[in-house]
Amino acid sequence: MKRQHILGAALLLTLVASWWAAVVDGDEERAGMPARGPRAAAPAAKAGSVGGLELLDRRPPPLRREGVAVDLFAARSFEPPPPAAPPPPPPSAPALPFRYLGMLEEDGRQLAFLAEGDTLRVLHAGEQMDARYRVTAIRRDRIDFLYLPLNQIQSLATGAVP
Repeated sequence: MKRQHILGAALLLTLVASWWAAVVDGDEERAGMPARGPRAAAPAAKAGSVGGLELLDRRPPPLRREGVAVDLFAARSFEPPPPAAPPPPPPSAPALPFRYLGMLEEDGRQLAFLAEGDTLRVLHAGEQMDARYRVTAIRRDRIDFLYLPLNQIQSLATGAVP
């Protein structure tokens, strides 16, 4: 029985100390003294009353950044952001539309026989086809073309040994 009296007295003492701390804290704010902790930023607003005691709402107002409310407890990730996408590759010439058929030397000049689809072409170095390709060099092992829209060199292997 004595133990129950001690626990009851401890509980009562805790309640009185809590009430006294709340009253003293409220008196400090009313007397113009700075309040302790984060409560200094928010004025107390009346939240109602219970049993003749006025209850104060001491929650701080929501934080705002540039007019938008900030959620301090939003989920955050500390993982690094995904790597940025690599820049697109520079444009390149399409695959050569020609098929090598053969070569002929005539008057010291190399002539190449090429097929483009169903069309047979006989070309020499320096010749331009449409507005797309110019033959820059004809060698035994390859034929070099310049793709004119992008100014890129392309080669067509002949299969011969140089």
